[in-house]
Amino acid sequence: MNAQQLIQSISKDLQQEILNHLFKEHKQAYRMVLNTLAANRKLRPVFVERKNKDDQFTFVLDQLRLRANENVAEQVIQLWLLKGQPELLKTFLDAVGIEHKNGEVETLPEEITEEQGKAGIDALLAAHSAEKAAVYLNLFQMQRPGGWEGLAKAIAAEPKLVLPAAA
Repeated sequence: MNAQQLIQSISKDLQQEILNHLFKEHKQAYRMVLNTLAANRKLRPVFVERKNKDDQFTFVLDQLRLRANENVAEQVIQLWLLKGQPELLKTFLDAVGIEHKNGEVETLPEEITEEQGKAGIDALLAAHSAEKAAVYLNLFQMQRPGGWEGLAKAIAAEPKLVLPAAA
């Protein structure tokens, strides 16, 4: 599942949480996302910036659901995870045995076995919501072409990690 499909598949509450984090904690990044999405629609950014927050969020989410804005959607989710959910990242990485600094990994492993993946998933589900775990795991799999076969099997074996199919 790619980032655009993730945005389509997650709950409205989680969509709002992600945008609220960006809006409150990373104003410059939020403005850049807003400007990029407006420009992609051939709109002047000021047109969107003058809308109230709820209307801006509606616009942003509508745009992030489009395949053409896949890269922007991925960046938004990555920023939310790295800066807003470091405990989630650390939980998984520690359980799998991947070295990191506050959830940021310099070198990804060549292999993640199904057993390591299951250990990471179990740790995530014990400490975090299944929906957030699913978002993280899907995005983590995108960090390497084709992902990790063992982790993919572990994810597929856990029904709690199934997100609704993207429209």
